[in-house]
Amino acid sequence: MMKRFPRALWVYALVFALLTSLPYLVGQLSAPAGWQYTGAASIPTGLQFDFASHMAKMWQGSRGQWDYQLLFTHESHPGLPLVQGFYVALGAVARLTPFTLPLVFHIARFLLTIGVVLSIWSLAGRFFQKSSERWLTVIIGTLFSGWSWLLLIISPHLTAQVGPIEFWLIDAFNGLGILYMPHFAAAIILQIVVVIAYDDWVRQGGRKNLSLLTIALALESILQPYVILLLLPLLVLLTAYHIFSAHRLSWQRALWLIIPFAVHALLVLYQFLVLNSDPIWANFTAQNQTHSPDPAYYLFGYLPFVIPIVFGARRFMLEDADDQWWIPVLWIALVAMLIFAPFPTQRRYLLGVQTPLALLAAYGWSRSVISRLPQSARLLGSVLYCTLATVAFLAMIIFNTAKLSQPQQNPELFVQPDEAAGYDWLRQVITPQDLILTTFDEDGTGSGHRLVAALGVRVFLGHWIETADFKQKQALVRQFYTSSTGDEWRQSFLKQTGVTYIWYDESARQQGTWNPQESSYLQPVFTSLRVSIYKVN
Repeated sequence: MMKRFPRALWVYALVFALLTSLPYLVGQLSAPAGWQYTGAASIPTGLQFDFASHMAKMWQGSRGQWDYQLLFTHESHPGLPLVQGFYVALGAVARLTPFTLPLVFHIARFLLTIGVVLSIWSLAGRFFQKSSERWLTVIIGTLFSGWSWLLLIISPHLTAQVGPIEFWLIDAFNGLGILYMPHFAAAIILQIVVVIAYDDWVRQGGRKNLSLLTIALALESILQPYVILLLLPLLVLLTAYHIFSAHRLSWQRALWLIIPFAVHALLVLYQFLVLNSDPIWANFTAQNQTHSPDPAYYLFGYLPFVIPIVFGARRFMLEDADDQWWIPVLWIALVAMLIFAPFPTQRRYLLGVQTPLALLAAYGWSRSVISRLPQSARLLGSVLYCTLATVAFLAMIIFNTAKLSQPQQNPELFVQPDEAAGYDWLRQVITPQDLILTTFDEDGTGSGHRLVAALGVRVFLGHWIETADFKQKQALVRQFYTSSTGDEWRQSFLKQTGVTYIWYDESARQQGTWNPQESSYLQPVFTSLRVSIYKVN
């Protein structure tokens, strides 16, 4: 493997993985005595709650539970094997180690980040013979991000409601995705394995390549079930080309592709059916919407890639290039259609599209843009352009590092001693059947997601998507803490929902003026400076 990948590439991969780990290392080292760093990122803020969701899955895997359930909602619902299987499996791995779940999460992210670099290098080798062009592909495919931040200057009215995508739409860029989520890195690797294995099978045949394609598609269907609308059309179009135009495939041989395609489709169909066969899971699906922003965000967001692609387009079309180039061209074209298709998962098709964009951008830069520059300015021009294209990515690392270095100013990312003491108490008494009444608001303030991440317990309210009927439950919690609400209603509510403990903190106090201490049906079992826990009698 060392011979296949040059030593310098291993060094780059290691440095890149360390760079994306810097904010989390700083967060861990900055925690004051008695405080605990949660392991979550600071910016964008929504990722703190995605992190809590992934911890919930890992908790279940660490307990040997392979049928994943939503811990952020109180209703009884069936567990679903394979759904969210990546983090459930990662939790099972964590069970075999002495490490905490957040640490295993980041170890996986670190190792898979290295894998992304090596995978992009391998894919680039299919298109470029020159080492310099492979390096350019790796740099563009990992470090580049967008320029939609220019809209803050060009069109401030547009960004008044939706910020530049480099600062929140992490699906759109490889570097940003793997900065936060190990499953993003795994999905990008599998996409590359799929297209390489497919191309090898078409050109060389062999059961090994067909088996690798089948396994990669199967794993990808668990990581990215919605990607079936991208990968299957991509592979079908490529197959049609190899049958009718390149005459590289016969109909009889192409029929073997039914095996990997069917495995991929059946696994996705299974997940679709089980997610819509139960009302709680169906509610989760309905709340899990990821629509696209205005097209201007995409135009400016991918401008660093588009510019060299446009400059290289003429030469690309005129040259007798290898027909492998249909892979990135069709990949990008399909993504461009899917992000505006009438599906509730539009933005998710962006994950990994930077890979084919990097291939075409590297072609355009190395074979067209460079030739337009004076010989003496080529190196400087390349460095300056790459630097400008990495501004947003590096900014996200710097901003996160700065915030995580100041725990007192960002307490939501840390567990303070009295909160940790409450977790420790619950850890000794809680059972999988127990349910904790928690709080969670539209802005993410509350206790629900933190309790799930720290303990893997069931809570009443804790996530915008994974709490069934989220808005209605917010209203119920507010009514529970409203002083004018009668005790009869509260007792009925606690009985119907199955609440066994109440986590009472500052967020709960902000819901209303009623204090659980006033009731005769709630027993105080833990008290610290800011947190009280009550058991329902």
